[in-house]
Amino acid sequence: MRGVLEVDVAHAGETWEQAREKILRAVDRGVTNGHRGVKIIHGYGASNGRGVIRTQAVPFLRALAGKTGGRLATDPGNPGAHILWL
Repeated sequence: MRGVLEVDVAHAGETWEQAREKILRAVDRGVTNGHRGVKIIHGYGASNGRGVIRTQAVPFLRALAGKTGGRLATDPGNPGAHILWL
């Protein structure tokens, strides 16, 4: 089993649609390559106060956790990230 795959979906000017695609590809890669989990860095909206990607990413990750049999957890070291344990 491999470690946690880490993917940043919010700090290169992504739209929600782009971030969503990055999340889907990361989870697929994590499952296919036998990673223990996928850490999604979605930001927390501090720079603009909106947190647009975060507000969409967290429920989306929750739904993916249900579909993959995984579990979603906040990253204790980063308030702008969640880990989908596979």
